[in-house]
Formats: sequence, C-alpha cells, structure tokens
Amino acid sequence: MENTNYMRDLMLTGFELSRISGVPMLYLGNPGMGKTTIVNLWAKRNGYHVESLIGSAFDRSEILGYMVNDGSGTDYLRTKAPEWFHTITELEKKGTPSVLFIDEIAGAPKDVQASLYRLIFERTIGNGQKLPESTIIASASNYKDNLPPMCDITAPNLNRFCLINFGPQSFEGLYSEFLQDPADLEKDLPDFTHLELSQEIKEKAGRAVRRIFEKINTTYNVKGSSSSSLNFANKRLNNVFTGEYSKNGMVYNFISGRTIGYFRDIFLAMYSIGLNNPFYISKFVDGLIGLGFNSFSDVQELNAFRKFVRELTKDALNELAGKQKKQKNFYYNSKRSLAENIDNLVTLQDEFETEELEDACMKIVPVIENKFKTDSQSLSKLRSLNKKPKEELIKLRNDFNAVEIFYLILEECLSKSDFDGDETLSKLDEIISKYKYYINTCIQTEAA
Repeated sequence: MENTNYMRDLMLTGFELSRISGVPMLYLGNPGMGKTTIVNLWAKRNGYHVESLIGSAFDRSEILGYMVNDGSGTDYLRTKAPEWFHTITELEKKGTPSVLFIDEIAGAPKDVQASLYRLIFERTIGNGQKLPESTIIASASNYKDNLPPMCDITAPNLNRFCLINFGPQSFEGLYSEFLQDPADLEKDLPDFTHLELSQEIKEKAGRAVRRIFEKINTTYNVKGSSSSSLNFANKRLNNVFTGEYSKNGMVYNFISGRTIGYFRDIFLAMYSIGLNNPFYISKFVDGLIGLGFNSFSDVQELNAFRKFVRELTKDALNELAGKQKKQKNFYYNSKRSLAENIDNLVTLQDEFETEELEDACMKIVPVIENKFKTDSQSLSKLRSLNKKPKEELIKLRNDFNAVEIFYLILEECLSKSDFDGDETLSKLDEIISKYKYYINTCIQTEAA
C-alpha cells in the first residue's frame, strides 16, 4: 500500500541520518511540497528550535555577520555575529539545540551562495565563531526549471551534499498527503532505533563499504570504455545543475573521494537507525553514488546500476546486522498453468521487497507474451478455439483472467521501482484489450 506521508517520512529519515552522520543534506524539489512544515514537525518532536535563512532574500552580512567599529580603539573593523547566530548560541546554553534550515539556496546570488557554503560546510561565521556541535543544518532548493536563468549551483558544490530528490511517489500520493487533516500529519510518525556505533561496528562498516565499491568498480569500470565506465575522472561533468536532471529525478555529477567518505558515514547512520525500507535506502544511496549518474547515457543501464548499488547496500546492512540475505521463494513452474503461477505470485507478493517482486514478475511476462500473441494470425487461430474441448477453453479463460490480475500487480510494483516498464505494461495492455473481445465472444459462451 502506498505511504500517504511518503515525503514527510523521507525528510524525517533524512534528518535522523544527517544528525548521526554529519553529512549535509540538500532537498531538491518543486515549490509547495511542504519542506518547511516537515522541518518544523521534526524539530517539535525532537525538542529543537528552528532558525530559517532564505538564500534568495538574505545578503552576505546577514549570513556571516556585519563589519562594525566596536569602539575598542583599533584601526580595523570587527565582525559582529548576526542575530540568528546569537539566538542559536543562547538557546544552546539553555540546553535547546537548533535546526538551521537554509532554503532557496540555488536562488541566492553568487556571493551569498559562497557565504552559505562556508556556513554549511565549515560551520563558521565571518569572525571564526563556530556553530554548536548539536546544530543540524538542512538545505533546500527548487529545481533549475523553477528558477531564473541566472541561478545555478556548480557541480563541485553539489558534490558536497547528499542530494535528496524530494517529491511524491505519484499524483495520488500527492493529493493524499495534502488533503489529509493537518492533525494527521503528526500521526504514525516513523519510530527510529538508535543502535550504538562501537569501534568494531565502524571497522566492519568500513570493510563492507570497501567491498561495495570494489564490486562497483569491477562491474562498471570497464577499461578503455567511455560509455560503460563510471565517471571517476570527471570527464563528462556538467558545470551547472540544469533542467536535465529534473527530467529523471536525479542529479548528474561525478564520484569523488568525498562521495566515498559520505557513503561510509550514511551507511553507518542507516545501520544505526535500523533503516530497512528499500525506497528510502535508494533515495539516500542515489544522493551519493547517484553523483556518478552522468556516466550512463542509456536509461536501462542507469536503472540497472542504481538497482545494483541499492542491493549491494541493503545486503551489506543486513550482514552488518547479522541478518541472512532473504531467499527468493518464487520460481515459475512450467508444470502448472499460467493462472496457477500467477496465483502463487499473488499469494507471495506481500512478502517480497520491490526488487524481488519485480524479478518474479519478469519471469512471467515472457510466458504471457508467448501465450497471447496479438498478431492477426494468432487472433484468427483464436476464433477456432471454440471447437476445442470445453476443459481447454476454461483453462484459457482462467489464464486470461489471471493476466488481468497480473497487470495490476506489475503496475503497482513498477510504480515503486527504478525499472522502466512502460513498454512491458503497454504490451500487456494490448494483450488484454485485444483478447478480451475474443475471450468473451468466442470462448466464454461455449465454455459456460
């Protein structure tokens, strides 16, 4: 079942991961998706104060501080801390930590952006004063398509964030989340465990992440190939984040040493909170490994890469937690009818994770396409089937009814998956449309 509060839970999870790992998050999305509301919800739940800075509305001095003559008799100016910084530090002294929420960062002028980056990555203001260790910084921006032409973020700066593409799973999910009663937004909030990160666990995590990157490199870094090797060398770097990435809901950038370090820190944080939701794992992994996405010009190869890395990450997290990899318990039994195999899939679908269900579905698709061909010759043969024994006609009708159920399962699965299955769904839709007439008119009457 689709999560009504998918965006809420994604952002709340991101805050927990950022708090543990220290990795700065940048939430990218269209305007009006409730980012500020969710920030305040998290802060309220966890006893944090929220201090907001609007990148497009502030100037440099309002961020890093004001140059003033403090009357001390010196012949140079000193930097006076801005009011928001004073508020955070005073609350910290009273035991209240803060969230510093920096919005519309991409819409800020270049000098303001530079000031914001110093604040985010160095956690200091102009006079060298540092933010309290407990302060969490979260940043947000609209997509390039929703910004003036002069606004952008350069790729090296994007590379310093974990980028979270923030949006609903579907249009139905969007209106479900925003049409609910405001009080329901605070119900059924995700409950996070916080496991201790011992030195042994940290060392195991380091080895697990190393194995992940070794497998990625072995599989995709093909020597002498420019189309299938990962973008370690920044060869196909986009200088700015453009409307290109928002078409696919991902950012095109390069893999760096920082990427690998961030991956380790996020991996440990995911283990710490017991994160096992494959959709959220995918979001945070995409935000890191995803910075190498412009290595791929082919969408299918790109989706295969995303799935490969996500599965490596999930398996490594389970291994770190002492869990065995879940075995897929569906296989297509050729001795059974198509309807029986689909019925078995229906029985098991709630036990599958998305990628496992996707694999199971892909075993059935070619069987359906082979059995229900839509060319004119095959449909002509179907007309003569009402002369067949009644048992064969009933079996065919049962198989066809199962195909309609299978279509709904596959459609739901693909809505939660990285796999581009539009062509497959289109083919199945064609089968259902063309065969429905013949099944109902040529067969059903005879078989009834």
